[in-house]
Amino acid sequence: MSELTMSMNERFADLFGVPKFVVPHLTSFVSEREMDLVVLMDGQRCSVPELAVTMKLTQMQTRDLLESCYLKSIVNKEECSGELVYFASNFYERLDYLCKFDENYHGIDQELYAALNDWCYGVYSEKMGPYLDQLQKKEEVERAPETFELLENLEELLDSVREIRLVPCNCRKLAGHCNKLTETCLTFDKSISDRTFGRPLTKEEAKELVKTAHKNGLMHSVNSDWRTNGLTYMCNCCSCCCYPTRLALEKGTKGVFPVLQYVAQHDVEKCTHCGVCTKRCQFSAFYLSDGETVVNGKTRRVVEFDPKKCWGCGICIETCRDGAISMGALDKRKIDSISLKV
Repeated sequence: MSELTMSMNERFADLFGVPKFVVPHLTSFVSEREMDLVVLMDGQRCSVPELAVTMKLTQMQTRDLLESCYLKSIVNKEECSGELVYFASNFYERLDYLCKFDENYHGIDQELYAALNDWCYGVYSEKMGPYLDQLQKKEEVERAPETFELLENLEELLDSVREIRLVPCNCRKLAGHCNKLTETCLTFDKSISDRTFGRPLTKEEAKELVKTAHKNGLMHSVNSDWRTNGLTYMCNCCSCCCYPTRLALEKGTKGVFPVLQYVAQHDVEKCTHCGVCTKRCQFSAFYLSDGETVVNGKTRRVVEFDPKKCWGCGICIETCRDGAISMGALDKRKIDSISLKV
């Protein structure tokens, strides 16, 4: 690699926020033309006429190039003083696009793949820090935190929206800690933009998808203010891959992020201690104790339940063949007390 090429790559990496370990592999993530564009913009907001002159292209050619790069998260755009301007995106946003919509991305070296997941989760954690701090201090926040909803509310949830778009789960695409479904995330109405790819679903298709996700042990995470401000997303997630859930576990923010609405109820009189719920629960709220009991002539380890470990996701209910598990509602005033910036 020539010194000029190395210098160009390093300049692009600096402007685009590329981690150092990725620099030797840049061509796996961006084209030379895309790198040239970011370097040419040099961290500035640029209009189409300005870039057309610099790039020696017609305004139509320039606009087409910029829109193509915008759709692939190479650049972002906004209106400034009545004029549309473009500016460089960043590697974090580009990686989000690639992991969801570019199949070639998943052919990269597994060691690099794992390093990207670690880096991406680290960036996510850092970005979320101030928001979590605001929530814990009960300060105003820009958006409501997530909460888990029960499958029994599926009809109400999806009947409340007009437009539905299915997009891949970026968390599971990046982390890959389990083999659960990845085509599971739903975006709705005002959250759907010209960069929300994926495919549209009817309400009936969306309901069937969520039921399938539920059957496969995925929890249903939505914005906690959906009843008052509209449903914006539904992540059908797992605790091993899902960035928000992993972060909440790591930071101990359960209760404020995510907000809790329900807690499981364990009827010990009905429980036959089959232990299926202990495999289904992703937070070890149901677990096998050291004690033993005899059921129908068979010795089984006793199933115990720790409500303090329950996150209220509700995926345990259908697992219990004996009807020993139900969900109880918590004080919903906790959700209503969240202060959102208008």
